[in-house]
Amino acid sequence: MERLELVVVQLEEAKRMIEKARVPHLRLAFILLDSVTELILHRTVQTALWDQEMLTGVLSTYKQLAARGSEGAEAEIASIEARIIPKSELRSIERNFDAKVALLVDRGTLAPALGPVLQKLHKYRNEMYHRDKLRSEVLKPATLIYFDCACTALESYSQQFMAYSNTPLGPELTRFTGGRMAGLMKQSLPQEIAAQLRREVGLDLPQVRSALAHYLEARLDEISDGLTFIEDNLGVPHLVPGDALRLVQANLTANTTLEQVRGKKYPYSKADMERWRSEISGLKSISDKHDLVREYAAIEDAFEPFEQLVEKAVTDVDREMQLRPTWRVASSAVGGKARRCQEAERYRDWHELVT
Repeated sequence: MERLELVVVQLEEAKRMIEKARVPHLRLAFILLDSVTELILHRTVQTALWDQEMLTGVLSTYKQLAARGSEGAEAEIASIEARIIPKSELRSIERNFDAKVALLVDRGTLAPALGPVLQKLHKYRNEMYHRDKLRSEVLKPATLIYFDCACTALESYSQQFMAYSNTPLGPELTRFTGGRMAGLMKQSLPQEIAAQLRREVGLDLPQVRSALAHYLEARLDEISDGLTFIEDNLGVPHLVPGDALRLVQANLTANTTLEQVRGKKYPYSKADMERWRSEISGLKSISDKHDLVREYAAIEDAFEPFEQLVEKAVTDVDREMQLRPTWRVASSAVGGKARRCQEAERYRDWHELVT
């Protein structure tokens, strides 16, 4: 029961941080929820794979029998080998969050719709924890969704065995047990805890849906504004609407002309921008929480690489606008060698298309 208490205490702390509703506390809640979800997944995987070591031993025995000509041994070997997971895959499951989710979805322990949601939220946690990327606009709805998902994972939680202990339980767990001793806990206790915690925190789906849609719409607006900024400030009179969209994707390291840039096909187009907006509008009609986040994740994953290209291009152009007077003076003084300045190199590649 102490193992379950570790899970419950972490969920209770996450709930407490959510109730404070400030960004630093929500960030901490999100990280706690990711940690406890992976703990639940790890234990659930251990239960699901309890037979792997045993099967390996049984397989060895049947191979020895087959070598002696035992009748039926070959058929048993084939049956056992089909149930054994390769060691490389086991190592991946042990180390990798997404692999744990995939296994449990494949085995029916987790619902298929939950898999992409957990994987997206874990990606957010990695950004938050390893790269200090905090999506504050959707941090609260994302944290509420993760709390709900952690409760869903807890509902499927089952221990391989129940350990008895004389260690007193803490208040976080005893409030769910009705004062019963650890040895008298019901097997359904994790499901009961998950249901109560979910009720206490709540999930306002219309509010979450609105926040997610608004976040994506605002980012598409920023992409459009960024492309306009590039066309307006690149200092090239020959540009027309749509050129910036092509330029941010073009390989300008060769002696490429503007007409050649216009004549090529690129991964992203104006039609993609329109399609993403349409898909964002479609989020407003989704009533299932897992379907909502799955579709949200699909839209974000589709346009985020393009968004990063535009953001970098805007930064390059803006930097060059600040450096332009200094660059011109320096170029005149040193015979143009300043043109090789690395931090303005891409901007000059664009500029030299038409100068």
